[in-house]
Amino acid sequence: MSDLDRLERLRGVQVARSILEKAFSLQLTIVGPEGPLAHARGGVMSGSSEVCRTALFTREGFQRCDAFYRALAADGAAGERARPCHLGLASIAVPVEVGDGVVAHVVASGFVATALQGCAPADPATLATALRELDPSLVDPSQPVRKLPVVRGDREQVVRSILRTAAEEIAEHVDDERRRLRARAGTSPGAWGIVGTSPRMREVFELLRRVASSDAAVLITGESGTGKELVARALHDHGPRTGKPFVAQSCGAVPDDVLESTLFGHVRGAFSGAVRSGEGLFGAAHGGTLFLDEVAEMSPAMQVKLLRVLSDGSYLPVGDTRPRTSDVRVITATHRDLAAMVQRGEFRQDLYYRLHVIPIALPPLRDRTGDLPLLVEHFLRDADSEIMPTRVSASAWRCLERYQWPGNVRELRAEIDRWAVTAAGEPEIGPEHLSPALRDAGGYAGQSGGEAAAAAASGQGSLQAAVDGLERAILVRGLERTGGNRTRLARELQISRTTLNERIKKFGLE
Repeated sequence: MSDLDRLERLRGVQVARSILEKAFSLQLTIVGPEGPLAHARGGVMSGSSEVCRTALFTREGFQRCDAFYRALAADGAAGERARPCHLGLASIAVPVEVGDGVVAHVVASGFVATALQGCAPADPATLATALRELDPSLVDPSQPVRKLPVVRGDREQVVRSILRTAAEEIAEHVDDERRRLRARAGTSPGAWGIVGTSPRMREVFELLRRVASSDAAVLITGESGTGKELVARALHDHGPRTGKPFVAQSCGAVPDDVLESTLFGHVRGAFSGAVRSGEGLFGAAHGGTLFLDEVAEMSPAMQVKLLRVLSDGSYLPVGDTRPRTSDVRVITATHRDLAAMVQRGEFRQDLYYRLHVIPIALPPLRDRTGDLPLLVEHFLRDADSEIMPTRVSASAWRCLERYQWPGNVRELRAEIDRWAVTAAGEPEIGPEHLSPALRDAGGYAGQSGGEAAAAAASGQGSLQAAVDGLERAILVRGLERTGGNRTRLARELQISRTTLNERIKKFGLE
């Protein structure tokens, strides 16, 4: 498990630790393969009580405590466990499960339990004797024993819920880190300069490989923001015309006279304001590639002029009587259904066949969500911001994956640019940093359980609101994980189905 120190800074862990300290006088401990995090760093745990602190700051007590936690970490069995520590005090350990294994435990320990299965209530006299053996300088070891935190039966479930929330946060973080490492090899634009490894994009790359060396006309179709110009440039850069000009022009919402002059050029005096001749894009792109986006928006008159230059390579600048010729590869694109427009008489059939020699259909982002981690990683690295976090929380990921992305990759890029402002200085990007539409898609329209808990931890909300928020978050995640199977979820949470139904009803999750 890499960079354990970062786990301490996770928001969910900080909130859970704050609630345990304020409500129960308990210490949350993250236990990795090398024991408690503080010990792995070469320090000493702070301890939940004076008894624990006394034991920890003696050589033998520290060794016994460390051995207890190491044994707990070495037990890779899944499932929550309650067990006594070396002093006989109770502990509850919740495993952090990622994939098929346990990578860490979240533990609350050093308390007296009144009804905890697996942990008999500690005997005060025995505790006092054990404490005096560790530190003979203690005048009255029974005094710190009397101050030990006590967790009664009904409160035990609350402690478990808080530990589960922290464990889930850590598991999501570790899983996300692993996913990022797996994806890192694919985050840099590959041979085509386009990020993506999904099956749909692999089909596009295979088609690009086949047609790049050709001069055949290519029609790229896809929704706005799918990267049509990026594909056109990739074809140019990997074809025989690489090193020659690549010129792009959108035909959408451009008046005929302006578009005609832009494409074919004009002579001096051809129209008001034409004080000098203009070459036009067909001339500027000579020897290279001309990319015409939104070609479906061309008027019928402009369609005729484009058909002529595609047919024989000749065109007539505005105001000129001498035809010019240009050797260009024309690549066109549209977000509309040109075949349907031909059927309706809105687009010339002969021009359609000229353009539609090699069709390339780009998938919308919602159909290639497997590429989201690669795209996000690429854009975050491209942003190169020192104040914007580079980690996206699992909760935020759920929002990204459930959102439909009507603006496709362009919208994703704009969303990530937004994070530079909304998440500046934060340790990670959470749902609260996303735009409202994404939060709605992930079910975070209102204040989340984590936000309620954070408010309570900072003194801005009640403890009950924090506990309720955590419980609601646990139920939401559990229902998602089990596909709504309440019997299974009740078994996982170690509560009755009746109790689960009551909690679901309380939080409006029916």
